[in-house]
Amino acid sequence: MEGRRYHRCMDVLKRFLAYAAEFEKTLVDDDWSRLTPFFAEDAVYRVESDVFGCEIHGRDRILAGLKKSLDGFDRKFPGREMAATDGPSVDDDELSVGWAVTYRKESLPEFVLRGRSTARIRDGRISLLVDSYDEEVGKELAAWIEATGIPLDPAYV
Repeated sequence: MEGRRYHRCMDVLKRFLAYAAEFEKTLVDDDWSRLTPFFAEDAVYRVESDVFGCEIHGRDRILAGLKKSLDGFDRKFPGREMAATDGPSVDDDELSVGWAVTYRKESLPEFVLRGRSTARIRDGRISLLVDSYDEEVGKELAAWIEATGIPLDPAYV
């Protein structure tokens, strides 16, 4: 029984890491079709943030929401570096990882976005994805926009 649980946890980890790698490619070339196989048709994506929090139901809507956020935020920066800050940890069908993404734009201060992603995998696909942003992110984002004059819109909907 323990061996089966270990293999299931490893499958969850491998699947999420594959999704993350394909997500980074999609950020560059905007080919969203490569992410379709990673989400269940009835998947739910929850963004926990006091500024741009939302809940999106359905794979196609999730992918559209991710694209909207990338277009309004990530793609405004020529440089982006992601690092795991905690984990990943896997418990049965759920993975959780803390992260920090550092965004760079020439001659401007860096912007660091911190949070945690939790994914539940069902039948090899993400059925629930939750991105929880640190509670200071809204204030830090507003201060960065005010200091630089560059409008950013990380909203998913």
